[in-house]
Amino acid sequence: MKKAKTAAKIIAGTTVAGTAAYIGLGGLLCYGILSKKICNKHPEELLHIPANMKRYLSDENFRTADDWYTAINPDDTVLINEKGEKLIAKIIPNEAFSHKWLIAVHGYTSRPRAVARQAIHFYKNGYNVIMPLQRAHRNRDEKFTSMGYYEKYDVISWINYILSSDPDAEIVLLGISMGSATVMMTTGEELPSNVKCCIADCGYSNCFDLFQDTLDGQTSIPPSLLLNMANSFSSIFLGWNFKDCSPIDAVAHSKTPTLFIHGDKDSVVPFWMMEALFEKCSAKKEKLAVPKAGHDEACEKQPEMYWEAVDGFIKNFI
Repeated sequence: MKKAKTAAKIIAGTTVAGTAAYIGLGGLLCYGILSKKICNKHPEELLHIPANMKRYLSDENFRTADDWYTAINPDDTVLINEKGEKLIAKIIPNEAFSHKWLIAVHGYTSRPRAVARQAIHFYKNGYNVIMPLQRAHRNRDEKFTSMGYYEKYDVISWINYILSSDPDAEIVLLGISMGSATVMMTTGEELPSNVKCCIADCGYSNCFDLFQDTLDGQTSIPPSLLLNMANSFSSIFLGWNFKDCSPIDAVAHSKTPTLFIHGDKDSVVPFWMMEALFEKCSAKKEKLAVPKAGHDEACEKQPEMYWEAVDGFIKNFI
């Protein structure tokens, strides 16, 4: 009997140790994907990244947009939400009074400055522009990003911020990459009628599926095992599950008209995800597949096609 009890204790101890190791490895994986250190791995100044400097020198539209943004150099606007969390955004009010608003959301490891290409176009068309900082990016207080899961509530806070001073506002949501996932998940919530439409540029269908696609072929360890480790840590300690970070589920019951845009050569977020999102979307919808465009390149590779589609879509609702 004594030996049986001893064996049971050993088994229990081994199980606890194994579980702790499993969760611990999951924590390391989450740190390597979602932590504030990773989200801020790029320099604060956009053009310190060689690829961006190359775009600046070679693409007139990119250069014009970046020069416009840096000339304005908007200060941080701080908003304290209902939970006491500090939200930060760059706000550029239009010179002419307008009820038209754009909320433009940047992507993973990026900055508001990176959506200047879209912001300047809307600004020139009479829009006020709000560019929120995603969680864990730059000087946001959070230690981890949630890839859009909690960030969608931040977008809703900025919507309410607009309506507090402009109840007649007409609002367009636009996001790039992770920002696209954020605004798509925002449309899955109950929104005021002031939110007229959404532009989802190169967004993913589901966070778990994106991570699995990214890891596929990159490691000898089955991606599903690594992801389940990380997902267990995230579910327990960060409060969200990778599979619940799901734009495709959000658009399935969205009422917000949505234009889906994706480059057909995207190697970061697979092109098939746009097709899946478009198919599931329950709201009025259109899609634009941009030939020969990689991730977040649609606006630069085919600007006339891009803006013809965007402006043509928006005019149906504003």
